[in-house]
Amino acid sequence: MSCRKGDIRTKSKEFHLEEGFYAYVGSCGANCAKRVSRHMSKEKRKMHWHIDFASSELCEVIAVLVLPLSEKEIVRRLVDKYEYVIGFGSSDDTEYPSHLFKVDMISFLRSINSLVKD
Repeated sequence: MSCRKGDIRTKSKEFHLEEGFYAYVGSCGANCAKRVSRHMSKEKRKMHWHIDFASSELCEVIAVLVLPLSEKEIVRRLVDKYEYVIGFGSSDDTEYPSHLFKVDMISFLRSINSLVKD
């Protein structure tokens, strides 16, 4: 996602983002195409997930990657490489502090490439 600097207010939390590129890690389950389409849309009937608020307010989704790895496996490999927004998208994950990472696009794409090759 390409994001402007600012604050995202969800139902119960507030998150600050600096301007730049961010990678959000989430699962999409059986209705993957439908969920991805929802997150890419600026207009949503109901705001439910943290990513709904980000993609409606400050950020524009510019790419989506669906990988053959679990959400936690991807987060585990990114958490030590990139800055993250504490508590974003991880309310159901007690193991990792975030599912939103501030990334340098070239470095991130290289990381993703190595994830898929492993």
